[in-house]
Amino acid sequence: MNKAKRASFLLGNISLDGFQKDGEYFLSQSQVAEAVGVHKYEATRFTEELRKNQGYTGHKNEGVNDFKTLPDKGYTGHILEIESNGNGKRGGSRVKVISPETATLFWGYQARKGNDKALGLICACAEETIQRRLDRAFEQVKTEEEYEKATGIKYQTWLESRAFLKDAHASFTNCCLYNDFVAAVAHDKITIAVCGMTASELRELDVIEGNSKVGLNHVRDKETLVKIAKVKLEFSRYRTGNVDQRVERAIKAVNN
Repeated sequence: MNKAKRASFLLGNISLDGFQKDGEYFLSQSQVAEAVGVHKYEATRFTEELRKNQGYTGHKNEGVNDFKTLPDKGYTGHILEIESNGNGKRGGSRVKVISPETATLFWGYQARKGNDKALGLICACAEETIQRRLDRAFEQVKTEEEYEKATGIKYQTWLESRAFLKDAHASFTNCCLYNDFVAAVAHDKITIAVCGMTASELRELDVIEGNSKVGLNHVRDKETLVKIAKVKLEFSRYRTGNVDQRVERAIKAVNN
């Protein structure tokens, strides 16, 4: 029987196994799930729904649009016999695999559900793809190691930025509760000071990622989001002052 070949590669700073058989590439279904911090059964359920709905993900109840159909062998999640390379790679001689197309759809679905790891991975890989094409257009020569290192750094930095945003918002919310501030009002004063728009005005813009009801999900510039987070964090640190005073002080502190 013709067995598949295995090779390891880096995606961002995540090590994955790739498989090749009859000129086609595949990924381990369990590793695809692990790469974005979810249990392998999440990927299993996803591929089962693709198969059941002839290539559509459905999940309309969770606000995810249907994806386009895929070739049958791309979404069934079948098992490959793997050539032994004698180095004790995990997964044994049989691995349940999915196509790169299906893996990308799964990560996209996870990102739409609010999975920061999935969104960070997609963004880092998309940026690397654009960077490679620009380098080719301008005849810039870089090694694979340089591309992998840059993508890994961007992925990690993105995750750290998202964690900072969440922490800052939690501190801001707690501060508002403790001081009997109306969080929505304080939030609007901060967004007006930083980007000149209230949350409701931001929601009129195209959504970039996540729930469209969240104003900050419509802000395209990540640096603006980080600045808002810094202002929220400064706002939360002050022991005295009303909302306007805290916002003014926080803006000055962040701009200095």
